[in-house]
This record gives sequence, C-alpha cells and structure tokens, in this order.
Amino acid sequence: MRSQVIPAQITTVEDKIAGNFSLTQIMLLLLPVLIASFIYAFLPPSMNFVIYKLVLAGIFAVLSITLAIRIKGRIIASWLVVLFRYNLRPKYYVYSKNSVTQRKIIKPKLEKVVEEKDFDVIETNKTKTLTPSLKDLLQINHILNTTDFNLIYRTGKKGGLNVAFEKISK
Repeated sequence: MRSQVIPAQITTVEDKIAGNFSLTQIMLLLLPVLIASFIYAFLPPSMNFVIYKLVLAGIFAVLSITLAIRIKGRIIASWLVVLFRYNLRPKYYVYSKNSVTQRKIIKPKLEKVVEEKDFDVIETNKTKTLTPSLKDLLQINHILNTTDFNLIYRTGKKGGLNVAFEKISK
C-alpha cells in the first residue's frame, strides 16, 4: 500500500463555505434557530408564544453569535476549548519507577516440588549449602585416603573455580 505525507500547511487551513464563514461558524449561527424551535414546541404552553420563551431563545442566540466571532483567525469557541483543556490538565505529574504505590503486584504461588537428588540443598540467605549423603562422604573419604587420585584446581572463563579429582596414571 502506498502512503503520502500531507504537509502541515494544508491540513491546518479552514475551509470557507459561504463568504468568510467556516462550517463551525455556520453551525453556531444555525444553532439558535434549532433551539428556538424546540423551545417553542416543547416548553409549556406548547406551540404558544410566551415572553420567557423569547428570552430563552434570545439568550441562546446571543451566546452562539458571540462564540462564532473570529479573533486572530480562530473563532472564540475554539479559543475557549483550548483554555478549558489547559485548565483541566493535571497540574503535577508524579512518576517514579521504583514506587510500588497503587500497583498490583502479583506474586506467584510457589509449589513445593520434591525431587530426589544425591545432595540435599538447603537455602539460607540466598546461599546454597550442600549436605552430602553418607554414601558420598564415604566415597570422598576413600578418594582422599588413597594416593591414586590427585586434586586439581581449574579456573573457569568467568572467574569461577573448579575443583576436580584426577586419577594418577602409573
């Protein structure tokens, strides 16, 4: 699909419909006629001329005519919309990434999974302590007491230390 970029100068120009009036101005000038007809038809006594109906229709006419006046290329109604949006905006923005106030923090429920391993792992203060079984202790004791094995220390790529037993070849 092909898309075209429209310059901002074209999109900001108001269309003039009749004379120097835009569509918004014409609608604002026709609004009192519509409101006056509803006032005449629906307010009591309906379909009869009464002074208060004329006063209400006059107030709406004066209000809409003043809103249709153009000042500095914009009508007063659009200036009022800008002022109301400015006054309704938030005055203070408070933002903190580290705050947990008014946040829903969902903690997952941890299920205890029992796995059989050679070593029992006990977690205390985020350090893992291995408790070897009796069979493993006997094997380590046998390896340390015999001279057939040599203890080797190797450093890993990330600074880790690997300890291994290597059988001495005769």
